[in-house]
Amino acid sequence: MSMDDNDDVLEVRRPLSREALARLSPLPPPEEVFFDWLMSVPHGACLEEAARREIARIDRRGLSHPGVRRLRVLLVSVAGTAGWHRPVGNI
Repeated sequence: MSMDDNDDVLEVRRPLSREALARLSPLPPPEEVFFDWLMSVPHGACLEEAARREIARIDRRGLSHPGVRRLRVLLVSVAGTAGWHRPVGNI
């Protein structure tokens, strides 16, 4: 909201579209997100289980962004799951 100097009236701004937000603040590269995730896993924790939890989180949200799909592939490589099921049919 902003004040109009002439009328002292509040003006409501419309939210930005997804495309506009992506141009203003693009997602970081999947490899960077993966590295940050890997460094955040506590020492001694089971990496495979932590990766499976992240994969489940991505699958629950149904995210189909190409970068998110690449991040999921990196997590699958750590999870060690032999049977990978595509969360989205068009991948």
